[in-house]
Amino acid sequence: MRTTVKFMASVAAVAAITSAFGAIEAQALPRCRAPVEGVATATGILGTGSEKARIEARENWKSTVRNLYGPRYADFWNAQGKQWDCKKGAILLAKCVVVAKPCRY
Repeated sequence: MRTTVKFMASVAAVAAITSAFGAIEAQALPRCRAPVEGVATATGILGTGSEKARIEARENWKSTVRNLYGPRYADFWNAQGKQWDCKKGAILLAKCVVVAKPCRY
């Protein structure tokens, strides 16, 4: 009888430890939302317009995500599937569009 009780206690302890690790792994997985677009234009010469447009597009993306899903999703570095499209327009104008899935951990 004592052996059965000790065995059942051991099984219960192993099950509790296993489920705890499963919960930790599930929490470590990202929770992602639908892709969001950020757009910006900027002017400058020698690539500074494109650099400014990229920065502003990223900030626009973060602002849009914060409004849609809250601040926990607005970290651009956690985003998945980032796709950039930056083009020089008229003489000094550059336009950048970024699309990415906002994720939180």
